[in-house]
Amino acid sequence: MATPLSELLISVRAAVRAASALCLAVGDPERLEKRGQEPVTLADYGSQAIIVRAAALGFPEDRVVAEEGSAHLLEAAGAAGVAEIVDLVNAALGEQCSAADVVRWIDHRGGAGSRTWAVDPIDGTKGFLRGDQFAVAVGIVEEGVPVGGVLGCPRFVVGEHTGVMLWGGPGIGAFIEPLAGGSPQPVAVSGITGPDAARVLGSVEAAHGDPALVRRVIDRAGLGGGWVRLDSQVKYAAVAAGLAEIYIRPRSREDWRERTWDHAAGAAIVEGAGGRVTDLDGELLDFTAGPTLENNRGVLVTNGAVHDLVLGALTSD
Repeated sequence: MATPLSELLISVRAAVRAASALCLAVGDPERLEKRGQEPVTLADYGSQAIIVRAAALGFPEDRVVAEEGSAHLLEAAGAAGVAEIVDLVNAALGEQCSAADVVRWIDHRGGAGSRTWAVDPIDGTKGFLRGDQFAVAVGIVEEGVPVGGVLGCPRFVVGEHTGVMLWGGPGIGAFIEPLAGGSPQPVAVSGITGPDAARVLGSVEAAHGDPALVRRVIDRAGLGGGWVRLDSQVKYAAVAAGLAEIYIRPRSREDWRERTWDHAAGAAIVEGAGGRVTDLDGELLDFTAGPTLENNRGVLVTNGAVHDLVLGALTSD
């Protein structure tokens, strides 16, 4: 029998907290290029090892869909890079593991269970490299639906805290707590219902969206609260915490499909906070196709109250 989601999220939160600490412990991360020129760092691999370790040791029947694999690590970083990752993982976990352990955890993809972990060890690696926003993201998907999520946001400022973790899901609610430790507190999307004060979020990287389309939607819908561009699923965290009302992510090109791990955690948390997540056509995100959202065109995240307004402004695009 599968572990209840509430118990599973306790383990995921502990892993995300440790992985976030590992990321911050990397002082000057080295950029390693993958195919397609997408960057990756040693911190990406160390973070993934910690998170997937939690799945492998505690929930071996759960499937895992994760961004990284050890083949590129071994090729690009070599023995010295692997040794550095092992030291980082040991420090973050407070225990000793071997290089073989780390490689095995990075590549673990689970069993034949009905539950899937969608893991992005560093969502927003370019932001991480710049010293800006990034997120450690774990979404829990059952039968194609995100039912729970955890986002570690080490550089996100909410109130008096720099570095927070948001978690939750539909039927659970949404919660925030400092990564440094503290009691979880409930969060909810904002109550703004009209366009004048609606705040919009978009991606920093133009390749991850279509800034011109976002501007057209702002003008058509009369969205007057301002437009801020942030890296990573921190945008989901901002909507869930009531710090913005709208996140628009269009396709950057016709053949592009969003990655499961870029949205599963955030979608669950926003819906737990009372918001709404669809594609740009108003269809629910379909997580049944493995690592990509094959059946969706872009992503729209809102506080719910302004969702239909934005969809209407997208009809011409």
